[in-house]
Amino acid sequence: MPFATATSGTRETELSSSDDPNDLPIDIALGLPGPLPDGEQILWHGKPDRAALARYLFRWPWLTGYFALFALLPIAATARAGASVAQIAFSPLLLLPVALPIAGLVLLFAWLMSRTTTYVITDRRVVFQVGVAFTRTINIPLALVTDVSSRERKRGIDIALTLRRPNKIAWLALWPHARSTKLSAPVPMLRALPPASPAAAILADAVRRAGAGAVHVPRIERSPVGINARPEHV
Repeated sequence: MPFATATSGTRETELSSSDDPNDLPIDIALGLPGPLPDGEQILWHGKPDRAALARYLFRWPWLTGYFALFALLPIAATARAGASVAQIAFSPLLLLPVALPIAGLVLLFAWLMSRTTTYVITDRRVVFQVGVAFTRTINIPLALVTDVSSRERKRGIDIALTLRRPNKIAWLALWPHARSTKLSAPVPMLRALPPASPAAAILADAVRRAGAGAVHVPRIERSPVGINARPEHV
C-alpha cells in the first residue's frame, strides 16, 4: 500500500461457511482493499462519533442558532403589521420548509459519514477508509508523519497529522478528513473520535517506534473550536 494511494469502488468478500463476519480477518472485516502485508499489526481502529461530527464538523449549534435568529424576522414583521398574538407566535413556522430540509441533510450526512468511515492505525501506517458515495482508501506511512497533535472537546477528539515535507495529499482527496484552513499544505485528520478514545496516544507511540524523528505527544486541551494543541516534545 504506497503512500497516499487512493482507491475507490466496492469489493465483494466471500464469507466463511457460517456466514459470520466475525470469522473474517480483521483487515477484511474493516473493509480494507486487501490484506495487510505479513508482519504488519493493527494497533487500533475506530469510527467517528455521529453526534460529534454534527456538532464540530458541520457546526450544528451554529446552524440552529442561525435559524433561531432568522426566526426573529417574521416575528418582527407580523408584530409591525399589527397581527394578533397568535399570528406572531406562529409566524416562525414559515421557516420550516427551508430549515427542516437543511437540518435533515446535515444530520443525514453526519450519520452516513460515521457509518462509512473507518480509521486504522497499524505499526507501519495510518489508513483512512472513507467515502459516502464512493469508497476510497488513503494510506499514510508512519515514517512520513512528523507531528501528532490532538484536541479534546467536550464530546469528541480530533487528531491531526503533520507530514514530512514535501509529501502531501490533495485537500480534496482528504476532505472532510483534513484541517479546513490548510489548503496548500493539507493536514490529514482523524475526525470526531469518542472522548475516551486512546487513538492519539497509540498513534504517537507508533510514530516514535517507526523512527520518524521528532514527534509530539498529544497534550489534551479542552476548547470549543480548533485543534491547535500545544504538545510537548519527546
